[in-house]
Amino acid sequence: MKTSRNINPKTVMAPLAAFTMAWVLFAYTRHSIQAAKLNAKLTREQNQHQQHQQEREYRDGGHSDK
Repeated sequence: MKTSRNINPKTVMAPLAAFTMAWVLFAYTRHSIQAAKLNAKLTREQNQHQQHQQEREYRDGGHSDK
């Protein structure tokens, strides 16, 4: 049996579009996760800094060294 496979722009575009969409979704997901991790880290560090500053002010009786 002979099967003919026509390779033309119509048969190539659908798989190419699906692959492109999958790649864009993958890249967006990876970037979003990395950005969320960085944002959480920076927020955590900022909160720790504020907490230490409040503890210092409480210990000093509300007087700051500024």
